Amino acid sequence: MKRTILFVDDEPNILMGLKRMLRPMRDKWDMLFAGSGAEGLTIMAAQHVDAVVSDMRMPGMDGPEFLRRVMKEHPDTIRFALSGYSDQQIIGESIAPTHQYLTKPCEEKQLVEALEQAMDARELVPNKSVLDKIARIEHLPVLPDVYNRITNELAKGDPSPKLIGDIVARDVGMSANILKLVNSAYFGLPRHIAAPQQAVIVLGVNVIRSVILSLHIFKSFEDRVRQSFSLPMLWGHSMRVAAIARSIAAHEFKNKDDSDHAYIAALLHDVGKLLLDAHCQNECERIYEIVRTENRRVADVEAELLGLTHAEVGAYLLGLWGLPTAVVAAVARHHDAKPTTRDMDVSAIVYFANLLDHEIFVFHEHYARIEPAPARLEAVGGMAKYEAWKNGVLSLNLGGEESQ
Repeated sequence: MKRTILFVDDEPNILMGLKRMLRPMRDKWDMLFAGSGAEGLTIMAAQHVDAVVSDMRMPGMDGPEFLRRVMKEHPDTIRFALSGYSDQQIIGESIAPTHQYLTKPCEEKQLVEALEQAMDARELVPNKSVLDKIARIEHLPVLPDVYNRITNELAKGDPSPKLIGDIVARDVGMSANILKLVNSAYFGLPRHIAAPQQAVIVLGVNVIRSVILSLHIFKSFEDRVRQSFSLPMLWGHSMRVAAIARSIAAHEFKNKDDSDHAYIAALLHDVGKLLLDAHCQNECERIYEIVRTENRRVADVEAELLGLTHAEVGAYLLGLWGLPTAVVAAVARHHDAKPTTRDMDVSAIVYFANLLDHEIFVFHEHYARIEPAPARLEAVGGMAKYEAWKNGVLSLNLGGEESQ
């Protein structure tokens, strides 16, 4: 089934350029074009639109106002901002109602991949009522400025670790948190890291970027009055699972991309719990009450009460943000019992890393213990392989740390 994309820009030449550039996508997309925000809303009132790509500076109704209207009136439509302006004020105004922000000129490959991945992510959430609730949220944790600046630097081709480190160093609070984490047991480095530039060189840009994102997400939910679970415990669990994923990837001699993707997915695998707890509060209180009194798995009770799990919700958000497909898929499948491949892929690493942390660090005695699914064990080499990973994890001396 074709997907429908709406492009909104007040400059006819820009719209014509988009039509020419995206001509190869005609078999997969129905593309609509509007010269103003008002025209775009009229089109959307008449038919369903999967994603909208809007310019920011337009006369009358500007981009941020248009995207806010789309968020309110069509919450299931994915929202992209596309602008050649570096005006910080208008970018700031567009952050809340925008899933991703792309800069002009935008190459065809970048635009197509971003749109396809975001639309694929939406399909991870089958419960439309929960999808609508999440899609309407103005205060989803937005991608932090440091993350965006690093991403823009990476897009230039051959980024300098020192320059990336300099970007991180400009944010004093973020630098302090990163250095604290890098020097903790979770990373197990043989020497002390004293500067963000060193951290980038030692750990790599992708790992540093994922740490920035994780710190930002958890910070966004820190001041909530009520929570169905302990935020420090969830943070500690996420950090340990990331360290375990890195250990498994090393044991399996995975390449750097797979190792980095496994680490990132493991670090972010439970972000869906934060979203559900913040925006489906009553349902989550009931879910965790059942989990604790009936000794059941969180994901099983979520599926029963909501028709989806935190894994799917987290993958949905990360997909909208444009994280790598391997990361999104691993987050979505970190509770799945059936393997999709007979290979030790990123999803398998995150699945087993999560299991091992639950087995080794019992941080809630009333949660059901999760056993490895036989099919997933068989696909990666059986219990002997699992025990070898476990022994490797025990040697890490992670200690169940919880502090941020």
